Amino acid sequence: MPRLAPIAVLLAVTAIVACPRPQDGGTDGPPADDGPSVPGGALDPGGPVGANEGGGDDGSPPAGGCLSDADCGDGRVCEGLGCTDDQPGTCAPSERMCTRDSQAYCGCDGQTFRASGSCPGRRYAAKAPCEGASPSPAPSKDDGQPCLRANECKGGVCEGKGCTDDQPGTCASKTRMCTQDVASYCGCDGQTFTGSGSCPGQRYAKRGEC
Repeated sequence: MPRLAPIAVLLAVTAIVACPRPQDGGTDGPPADDGPSVPGGALDPGGPVGANEGGGDDGSPPAGGCLSDADCGDGRVCEGLGCTDDQPGTCAPSERMCTRDSQAYCGCDGQTFRASGSCPGRRYAAKAPCEGASPSPAPSKDDGQPCLRANECKGGVCEGKGCTDDQPGTCASKTRMCTQDVASYCGCDGQTFTGSGSCPGQRYAKRGEC
């Protein structure tokens, strides 16, 4: 009998080693990490992409700036100081938050207009009335002389096709004879205006709507 005790101990040890450890659902260790299994996890490829493709909504201009609203697309305007091709404007949303003050601007057509101090809405020559935009003396150019702005002309009108310094308009009198038809013009500020077919009344980029 005393010789049976070592054999019993050996059998007990063998049984313990051969017993399998618990796998799935066991309590002897954490379950295996298979990664996220629902949308929105770290590996989920969903969600918005390309939100800023085609330009942002912060008013950033296209490459090279803009010369008219047509360069900016629907719902945007071309605005800023400068009236020539080498002083392009900046595209901005036409519907945006603006200050409620009324600021006088000298437009690129030589006419004063008023708009918000933070949102001019078009390109302009100076942030001041046209009369005070330049320290030059009173208008001195006679009818028929080349001009860039109406305040250069004795007759009060500078008109003709062309919006850059190398395409000046022509001085004319406000009381000149004009045909009574109504024509559309695309102004140098990118806005459509109407005038007589023979007397546009200001400089313009082309005949017809912008």
